Amino acid sequence: MMNRIHVPKLALAAILTGALALAALACGGGDNGSGNSGDANGASGANATSSANGGGDERVEERIAVLASTSIVADLVEQVGGERVDVSTAVPVGGDPHTFAATPGLIRRASEADLLVVVGSSLARIEDDLARSTDGAVLALTDGMDLRPFPEALAHDEDGDDHADEDDHGHDEDGDDHADEDGDDHADEDGDDHADEDGDDHADEDGDDHADEDGDDHADEDDHGHDEEDDHGHAHGSVDPHFWMDIDFVIEAVEAIRAQLARLDPAGADGYRERAEAYAAELRALDAEVAATLADLPEERRYLVTFHDAYGYFAERYGLTILGFIVEGPEEEPAAGAIAELVERVETLGVPFIFTEPQFSARAIEQVARDSGAAVRTIPSGSLAEEYPSYVEFLRAIARGIAD
Repeated sequence: MMNRIHVPKLALAAILTGALALAALACGGGDNGSGNSGDANGASGANATSSANGGGDERVEERIAVLASTSIVADLVEQVGGERVDVSTAVPVGGDPHTFAATPGLIRRASEADLLVVVGSSLARIEDDLARSTDGAVLALTDGMDLRPFPEALAHDEDGDDHADEDDHGHDEDGDDHADEDGDDHADEDGDDHADEDGDDHADEDGDDHADEDGDDHADEDDHGHDEEDDHGHAHGSVDPHFWMDIDFVIEAVEAIRAQLARLDPAGADGYRERAEAYAAELRALDAEVAATLADLPEERRYLVTFHDAYGYFAERYGLTILGFIVEGPEEEPAAGAIAELVERVETLGVPFIFTEPQFSARAIEQVARDSGAAVRTIPSGSLAEEYPSYVEFLRAIARGIAD
């Protein structure tokens, strides 16, 4: 969908470096005894070494500039690219792509990148904004993945009504189907700006405010509707884009990153392959570890109640059940009916823990906890953090948050 092949800027840099090296030899080739040998082994010496070794050092200096849409995507790129890539993140650590807007500074960074790597599958408006702005290659990690529908939440499905009820943001009090067969607005997790009181302006790394100087109202009533025709164009329908909750999908993403980096930097292809294979092995070991961590949970602890519906793949993979969530998408407002449903089911099933997500307000989850007697725990859903600075630690944090 978004894939474009692009010749990176480092190829031009290599040509220019070679020309400069020849010029330096022409000007100073006879000055072997001038006392400048230290300089020849400094900046110029690095280039000479690069030529002798196939340009290895120079390629590190002229790394592929990669902009990743999220911190999780950035970590995957770094795991494969190593020192040959220079990775920055559009949505900062701790931020949420559904509620983060592209700023002028971020658009500029996208335009300068050799490669933009995004989740795809209409995860968030910001990804499409960045893809329209870049002159580099674009890799959408979910392109070609066999993504599955969002799971039906047990607490919202008793009567079989459509989950995306127009009168209640997708949570009518009779319980609705979570995965509408017509693809109606599943969660619209895609860029309708969040009206949560905690959704303060985000400042990106260039100091540009997240707020709506460019006219994007943070909770615009005209854009808050969740049908597929809204002007953001990002209703998820029945497809769940949270691929990072399933390690098989993550391994597919790693392979897609490897292939794209090898196209942009053929000289580094062997290194990309080696790192991708080693990382895939680490991920398979992590998968077994997480499965073992969750294997012996009693039935009442195998239910997930969360703020939004990001955990479908995780639950399916490790034998858990999505009992319910406060909202389908983070840009929605909690509905009284959804909260009442969850309280009733949590009480009936004796669920001891329900889960908030660190980047979202905990108020609605805390209300369910107060009314049902459950305790609140926090598990990550879409961003790395200081406590879990890599994808491997991120997935461990989810498992331990549920199991401990």
